[in-house]
Amino acid sequence: MQGRKWRYSIEAKLMVSFGVVIVVIMIASFIIYHNAVKLSKQLTYEKMYSQAEYYLGTLDQEIGHIRQLQRDFFHDRKLIFLVGPDMNISAYEKRDSLLSVMERVNSITGVSSLVQEGILYLPKSGYRITQSEVRNMSDADEKAMEEYLAYLDGQIHYDGEGFFMVEAGVPKVGLQSEPNHLLVIRFSVQQLQENLAAFGSAGESGAFLYNAKEQVLVEHSPEGSVGEEILGLLQKNQEGDYLSTQRVEAEGEHYLVFVGGEGVLGLFVQYQREDSIMEPISRFRNLVYLLFVFMLFLAVLSGIYSKGILHRPMDILLKAFGRIQEGNWTEHIQHKRRDEFSYLYDGFNQMEDQMGKMIEQVYEQTTLAQRAQMKQLQAQIAPHFLYNSFFSLSSKIKRGDYDNARELAMHLGDYFQYLTRNESDYVSLGQEVEHARSYAAIQGTRFIHRITITFEELPENFRQITVPRLILQPLLENAFEHGLEDKLQDGKLWVHFVESGEEYQILVEDNGEIPQEKLEEMRGGLGKERAESSGIHNINRRLQLFGRDRAGLRVDRSIMGGVCIMIFIGKGETENESKPADCG
Repeated sequence: MQGRKWRYSIEAKLMVSFGVVIVVIMIASFIIYHNAVKLSKQLTYEKMYSQAEYYLGTLDQEIGHIRQLQRDFFHDRKLIFLVGPDMNISAYEKRDSLLSVMERVNSITGVSSLVQEGILYLPKSGYRITQSEVRNMSDADEKAMEEYLAYLDGQIHYDGEGFFMVEAGVPKVGLQSEPNHLLVIRFSVQQLQENLAAFGSAGESGAFLYNAKEQVLVEHSPEGSVGEEILGLLQKNQEGDYLSTQRVEAEGEHYLVFVGGEGVLGLFVQYQREDSIMEPISRFRNLVYLLFVFMLFLAVLSGIYSKGILHRPMDILLKAFGRIQEGNWTEHIQHKRRDEFSYLYDGFNQMEDQMGKMIEQVYEQTTLAQRAQMKQLQAQIAPHFLYNSFFSLSSKIKRGDYDNARELAMHLGDYFQYLTRNESDYVSLGQEVEHARSYAAIQGTRFIHRITITFEELPENFRQITVPRLILQPLLENAFEHGLEDKLQDGKLWVHFVESGEEYQILVEDNGEIPQEKLEEMRGGLGKERAESSGIHNINRRLQLFGRDRAGLRVDRSIMGGVCIMIFIGKGETENESKPADCG
């Protein structure tokens, strides 16, 4: 009888109700906690991805510039006076030439902090010139030069002390031939380590470069670092490539690892100790545990001493949790009496403030990361396009074709003015199409005998549609470089516009010869979560971010036999359904 009364008592119901609320809150908090852990890891990988892309791009560009200066070095007009011992020049002219060449060597070594030393060997005249001295070659210098001659392949090598590049200025005729001159650029491993130190903090994070060909690893802090152990733990896919994101255990600690890609010096890898990322969230988890214990303690006291005064405070508390589930993190709850519920409410308000701040920070970081990624994707300019365009302009001027040269120069001006205008991430479709038209006209002058370009006029009702910058021109570039690259004649490129139902469509078609397997690979690549940082996948992602999945790309076979890539932009608020590209 007593047990029956207890089961149906208000106190029991309140205790059970309060217990159910606690369980619900615990489950919700654990879900939030695990989602926060997942999001923190995702943001860490995205940060590593952005850093790796920027670092490798900057490093490769810097080394490429040094390599170009190394090749251009042999055009120095004073160098010819020092090639052979029989040059009929005065002592003053020889001294002037030596000083001039030494200054050129010094200018190359000073162009980048990565360059440790530049060494010029002149075997026929017997000189060894560096950025700081000119002296006659010794037997050791002769031996060193012979060893360097084995590396005349235009690549970067490692000799146990550091990386270096070798250039003779002219092709090596035979194994026994001796070049007129040999320029060696040596890179500073210490400077590489100092640059990598920007990615590291003591015991928490780091980065390293691994050159598989030379079997050498360069890390920001070789003493006490875990880079070599992490490298041995990295996993590969079936194709033999390293997985881009991994979680490994080294020296008793778990690390989040990002394999950033292959540069001229080797594979770039970043790692971050997992505990350092999870520490703030772990403190929040412990706070939640303490709060739950305190709430349970209050429930027992309230059931014993306050049977008649629990309903209203509990109702207020339950409504407050309901507001949190609806996304309201700003409205606090108040309790007039200074009893147990007062402390509970204060703890709840503190938790609400802390969780609200954390969610706001995560949202802000996500937004900034997306914006930075879109800016980065918009900044891609292929150097070979710039060089080829100016070569074409120079050729027209030499031939006296001034009208076409003037037209090409205007197109180049419009093209680069558009690329360097950064006041907005979005433009009208009319501006984007005019930019793509300028690009097509520039390419048309280069391939005038190979490719016919048909670029239709943009319909008037398309012009004011807002789109992300640089979505059409990369598709034309893709068609020139991949679809039409093997077309020696009769190549066709067709750009046209279609308004179909609930969509605006921009179609880029060519008559290139592409296998069906490659076409399926392009089509399937649009749906992957992580792909390369350039190409049609990136354009598709930007359009999806811009149009909330009501915009994007479709790929299909063109009626001309090549590839048809369609940009679709949904009208109004209707959601876009996945459709095949209609290239008919």
